[in-house]
Amino acid sequence: MNKITDILHNGNAIDIEVATEPKMRKTGNPYMGRVKKHTAYLGVDFGASYTEEVNKRRMEEGKTADFQAKKSPYEEVNEFFVRKGEQIYLRMLLKKGNAKRVIWEVDGRPATEGEVAEIKGFLQGGGSAKNQGLESGNEVEMRVVKIENIVAVGGETWACEVA
Repeated sequence: MNKITDILHNGNAIDIEVATEPKMRKTGNPYMGRVKKHTAYLGVDFGASYTEEVNKRRMEEGKTADFQAKKSPYEEVNEFFVRKGEQIYLRMLLKKGNAKRVIWEVDGRPATEGEVAEIKGFLQGGGSAKNQGLESGNEVEMRVVKIENIVAVGGETWACEVA
């Protein structure tokens, strides 16, 4: 079996699919514990520096390259992986124009459009990129994904082995 680091070291953008239980508000939420979100990120980069990518985009916009990222709650393991406590995460950079496909499930079946709308009303807000000083739509999106949430890499079903 290929190790995920072998694939990441090839330097090519890779498609990756993850399955997660989204963070949701509990109060009055009939979907709590019943929802899975399958996200396919297409053409993702790995091993990129968040600070360097923000500054690169700032320069493209004619701004000074003086962005400094806030201290991360994650401890760096290597160029691809970070750790928080005992949990290992894969760090990935979503490029401008990256496509992403999201499929929602409720109780193991595809969610209806109505259910998706209701689910989105219970989702907890994500992070903000305001401090990057970039034009809207040009923000840098860095994601971390728990290793066990990776379903497929490069279109192939995946069983992760980090070492």
